[in-house]
Amino acid sequence: TFGGKFSSFSVDGRGVFGEATAGTGSTFGGFFQSLSPSGTAVYGEVTAATGNTYGGSFVSASTAGRAIHGVATAATGTTYGGSFTNASTSGHGVLGAATATTGNTYGGLFESASTTSRAVHGASTATTGTTYGGSFTTASTSGRGVFGIATAATGTTYGGRFENNSTSGIGVNGWVNAGTGLTMGGRFDSDSTEGRGVLGKASASSGSTFGGWFESASTTGRGVYGLASAGSGSAHGGFFESMSSTGRGVIGWARATSGPTYGVFGQTDSFSPQSAGVVGYSPSEFNTTYGVWGQSNSNAGRGVYGVASSETGAIYGVYGSAAILSSGYGVYSAGDMGASGVKPFRIDHPSDPLNKYLLHYATESPTPQNFYSGNVITDADGYAWVELPDYFKEINTNFKYQLTVVDEQDFDDFIWAKVVRKISGNRFRIRSNKRNIEVSWRVEADRNDLYVRHKKPGDVVEKQDLERGMYQHPELYGAPPEMGMNYQPSRERAKDGPIAKLGKK
Repeated sequence: TFGGKFSSFSVDGRGVFGEATAGTGSTFGGFFQSLSPSGTAVYGEVTAATGNTYGGSFVSASTAGRAIHGVATAATGTTYGGSFTNASTSGHGVLGAATATTGNTYGGLFESASTTSRAVHGASTATTGTTYGGSFTTASTSGRGVFGIATAATGTTYGGRFENNSTSGIGVNGWVNAGTGLTMGGRFDSDSTEGRGVLGKASASSGSTFGGWFESASTTGRGVYGLASAGSGSAHGGFFESMSSTGRGVIGWARATSGPTYGVFGQTDSFSPQSAGVVGYSPSEFNTTYGVWGQSNSNAGRGVYGVASSETGAIYGVYGSAAILSSGYGVYSAGDMGASGVKPFRIDHPSDPLNKYLLHYATESPTPQNFYSGNVITDADGYAWVELPDYFKEINTNFKYQLTVVDEQDFDDFIWAKVVRKISGNRFRIRSNKRNIEVSWRVEADRNDLYVRHKKPGDVVEKQDLERGMYQHPELYGAPPEMGMNYQPSRERAKDGPIAKLGKK
């Protein structure tokens, strides 16, 4: 059934033309009602195949009026405040245009009082072609293509919710074509304490799906910009989660094959000693987990690269820490560990621990060395066995001996000690020319464990790849910074970094 049926055969005609000329009040250009469960309150039909035709044209001149006001009063069921259909391959199911260039205008305003209904439901049933469930456009330099707001202060509300069940679809694709101005592909707000400004969900269980896809073609743009404007509290500019046992909370991917790109860049402007550009945290107390995992497959890459660029203060390029009572390591290298400077061991100075450090420096050799030392007292015949660790012969070769007699009797006659049997069975024997003599001993040996046998370390090696022709410390040779093996002009201090260069909000 039809509450009314209107037709126009003119190429410029209107099937329905309703006009409310009053300048104030809740006026209606037309009001139509049907009580049939399958009826249509308004049915407008234009049979002309061409021309600027309208199934219905509604106009309201009131500042508080509605050109169209559709209400579904039933409290249950799949109801529609309005249902609009277009069979044209280039047509629009609904085209709402607010032509005023100023004021709080709406291209369309839709409401539904049902707890399970939709204020707007756009459906594109064609299975092929570039179709849209809904298309929203604004020509204003400060307008919004879509503005969704959930005004309820409580409950799991959504400023906007978009779903796509296609295995290659996109839950939300927001696009701003304006070349200038503070435009937004989409803006979503929620005032609820448990609400979501945006919730994008790709419910397909397979395929390359996206809960949300954000893209910027600008040379200084952001694909995603998240801002937590609260000045206190545990606020997040962006929060990403993955429930999959093989998923990632966040993947940052710089696809360009050249240039100083970043998969992920974190920056903080806080002066607090607890602040950090990036924090990785693995709360599990079991298994081999990682707070941060850094990996590079380049033949001149670094898995992790740390730089402390300040020229003053107690700075650390990389700082690792392990609990003092644990058996772990603050820093551990599974392969060779290198250093271009000295290697000091630092402790709080025993006589002034609050203000000074005591540094003891590691000795160096052109080959990997081990040493063992101790004291022994010869017996009544002047002999003594020196016991070495039971693993000694397994990891050492090319032994060197040193003996020093300890004798506090200040006589002119000298006591000597010598090795009378070399190392065998992880021990060696010494003899002194007098009995009951204390002898300090030291044995040095070349490392000969499986790692050294396989590695065969040498003392002179050729520089390779990008390091060839470069210095470790060019400033010591009077060379410019770009002659340094780690010179990276793009990795500047935070004040000149990528985020600062793009400008701050």
